[in-house]
Amino acid sequence: MTADAGLRLELSQPGDQVRACFSPETGRMPPDRAALEARLEEHGWRGARLDQAAVIAFLTQCQLTDRDVDAVIGSILDGAFELEITADKLSLLLTLMPPEGGRPIAVEDIAAAAASMNVVALLDMAAIGVALEAGSCEGREIARGVAAVPGEAARFDSLVQPRKPVQVENEDDRVDLRDLGSLLLVNPGTALMRRTPAKQGKDGMDVLGKAIPAEVMVDTPYAADLTGVAVDPNNPNLLLAVIAGSPRVMPNGVIVSPVVDVEAVDLHSGNVNFDGSLRVSGDIRTGMTVRVTGDVVVSGTIEAARVEAGGDVIVKGGIIGKAETAHGGDPNDIASVRTKGAVHARYIQNAVVEAATEVIVESGIRQSDVSAGERVVVGTPTGQGSISGGRTRALLAVNTAILGAPAGSATTVQVGLNPFADEQKAEVEGRRRKVLEEQAKLQQLVAFFAKNPERAVGDIREKARATMYKINRDLFELDAEIARLAEQIKPSNEAVIAVSRRIHGGVTLQVGHKVLKVMEDKSGGQVRVVDDRITVT
Repeated sequence: MTADAGLRLELSQPGDQVRACFSPETGRMPPDRAALEARLEEHGWRGARLDQAAVIAFLTQCQLTDRDVDAVIGSILDGAFELEITADKLSLLLTLMPPEGGRPIAVEDIAAAAASMNVVALLDMAAIGVALEAGSCEGREIARGVAAVPGEAARFDSLVQPRKPVQVENEDDRVDLRDLGSLLLVNPGTALMRRTPAKQGKDGMDVLGKAIPAEVMVDTPYAADLTGVAVDPNNPNLLLAVIAGSPRVMPNGVIVSPVVDVEAVDLHSGNVNFDGSLRVSGDIRTGMTVRVTGDVVVSGTIEAARVEAGGDVIVKGGIIGKAETAHGGDPNDIASVRTKGAVHARYIQNAVVEAATEVIVESGIRQSDVSAGERVVVGTPTGQGSISGGRTRALLAVNTAILGAPAGSATTVQVGLNPFADEQKAEVEGRRRKVLEEQAKLQQLVAFFAKNPERAVGDIREKARATMYKINRDLFELDAEIARLAEQIKPSNEAVIAVSRRIHGGVTLQVGHKVLKVMEDKSGGQVRVVDDRITVT
């Protein structure tokens, strides 16, 4: 007789436990593992979860006894699955557990469960089929909603052509920093900026059939306070110059400032103060003051005068005061140049120079206080440049051939910190406080109209709404500017002082917050912070 003739398998009631029973008879061989597996197959319980220790004990007992043997040797588990809707409600995920001798999961089971969850998105039958064929999966996407398509904000593209680059001429003439003709000018009718209107996005729908609204894109117009320009009457998205002058590009517009030509700024001309750019064919003489919103281009020199510009200051000669030093001298004897752009000059001596971007000097800086928001570069490709005495500061880099002087005059060079960041941050924070005050007043007005709608006559509500939008936009821009300046207050270890030839004794080098005093002459090199200390390589 065969071994499996007396072997029976049954499920315990209640529950899905598998019970094995064997009745021994004379001439009947006890069952082995193969007989047990075959019996499981006959019942359709292949893959049942068996307790291996219980199986071995049962088969061993069958070998050793002549009495009936029965034991629980495992259990039957049906397949199982879980459905999960992602947090954004754009995906339905399936996690599938295979059966262990029990009933497998069917497509109908998954579809019914999805319906019970109110899922209306179409099920991906191909993905479900792959999962069922594999027998298991974890987090497989089987249905997907339609994501909202983002829109595009209004875009402003400048059409203003850049300035001509600096031209290097023959050795005798050194470098022609900027010809007067290189001042960027436009004529009436010149196209300055093209605006691309905002494009609204497209709403989506989640797997439950709920709409996902696309973010509303504000169709930002050109700035309201632009001067010297107008919108093209044939194209409301094109900005044109209406006067001849110097253009200044802004984030959402362009300002054209008129250009004034004078022979010299002296007692004859008087002080200069206007919105626009200034071209001086001679000098700006001692004691004079120039304040303009555009560029200042000087063919001669700037003496012990005060110059403030909203653009670049370009001096074909030099900037030279009368005082022996820019530190502690009589303010009337010191040349002072402050600009929101760059400064280009042949030389700087006994002066205070502050540039928001860069200071480019052809020959040298002597006994001056020079600060730049980006870099200071002294010297030309064919000549030598030097910085001696005073203090020179820049955020990114200072480049020169010679630093200090043989006499050991005190010279300080600092990089890695924005020299204007603290002052600029305080100014921007002050502007933000004023905007917040305006916002509070407007909110009170809106609240008043809400309680007294009869008082909101005409289009006053729309004007209030437009003003609130402008205030919110201004606050966003001011917060971004404050964050940018806060980063520049932190020291930057990437900054460098580059000296190509020699560093004299008496020079103090500062990179970030690290300071190195040079006691005796040494060869030039790259001054950086390496391993938390200043090195010259």
